[in-house]
Amino acid sequence: MILNTLSEITNFSKNQINKFREVLLSAGEVQEKTFAGLIAKNPKIVIIDNLENPKGIGALKIPYDNHRDKVFRLSKSTVDPNLFKYELGWVVSLEKGNGNKIMALLVDNNHRIYATVRKDNTTMIYLLKKYKFSQEGVPYLSDRGTYELLLFIR
Repeated sequence: MILNTLSEITNFSKNQINKFREVLLSAGEVQEKTFAGLIAKNPKIVIIDNLENPKGIGALKIPYDNHRDKVFRLSKSTVDPNLFKYELGWVVSLEKGNGNKIMALLVDNNHRIYATVRKDNTTMIYLLKKYKFSQEGVPYLSDRGTYELLLFIR
């Protein structure tokens, strides 16, 4: 069963992947132009409670090297970005309390993971710290808006 577990995206149907994409786009968590390429890298995803009408989603994305390297450079991190195969992201809770469930499923592994979060997203920062992520480097300006991002690693 792929519900409420972390599973490679190739285990999901085309309709389920499209629903995942719709949730991400409506939440502003992904750009349409980059979605297909990131999905082609076979990320591990979580869909909470209902495959056709999810109550939350999240992923361990396999980022492009240039994106990962840029995040570490802009945050002035001294940690080698090559240590991180996965980027935690696309976390969307559509029902109160599901953020915790999503995070628990995403980090239940031994992978080195990094995440970026808006500096003002106190809920996500709380969850990252709860699941043993630590902030690395300094805040930096996002290229998708006029907000600052923070880098967290685990």
